Amino acid sequence: MTARPHSSAFSLLRDFGRVTPDVEEPDHEAQLKAAFEDGHRQGYAEGRAEAEADAEHRLAEAKIHHANELAQEKDRWQRDFAEQLVARLESASGLIEKNIAERVATLLRPWLIGRLQDRALQDLERAILRGLVEGAKIHIEGPAEIIQHLNERLPTAGFQIGYSESPSADVRAHIENTEIEVNIAAWIAELEALVP
Repeated sequence: MTARPHSSAFSLLRDFGRVTPDVEEPDHEAQLKAAFEDGHRQGYAEGRAEAEADAEHRLAEAKIHHANELAQEKDRWQRDFAEQLVARLESASGLIEKNIAERVATLLRPWLIGRLQDRALQDLERAILRGLVEGAKIHIEGPAEIIQHLNERLPTAGFQIGYSESPSADVRAHIENTEIEVNIAAWIAELEALVP
């Protein structure tokens, strides 16, 4: 028989069952404990990373949701505030317009009354002058200031014209058989009714 070379595994057979003092037997409990602690650390780190990622995702969603709610509330507030502001501005501009109109009317009333009286007297003067040119007899009744005004403005030389004062604000001109009445008091009352 020929000798065969032995495999390297057989060389360990001779050490089978023998106690070797230099090699310590592994402590399985310590290895288990170390593996457990390592797994715990690794699991804790992975769990923490996952929880932080989830928290960041939820925080981002909450921020977006809050920003949307805030934008909607801001739009609602601006719309409501704008409506109130428009209503108040319209009310204020109406009051300002009314106050200005009343003040202007108060300021213009004497001027308008004066213009109305002047125009009525000018129309009356023209009618009286036409009657004088035609040779008619004329008699004028009215307040003292109007009589004085007409006496200064109308020609008297060579014409038949007479004046008499009356307590009324109305002016009456009798031209032959025609009577012209200027009811200035009624015009002023109508004007004051239109212009408060």
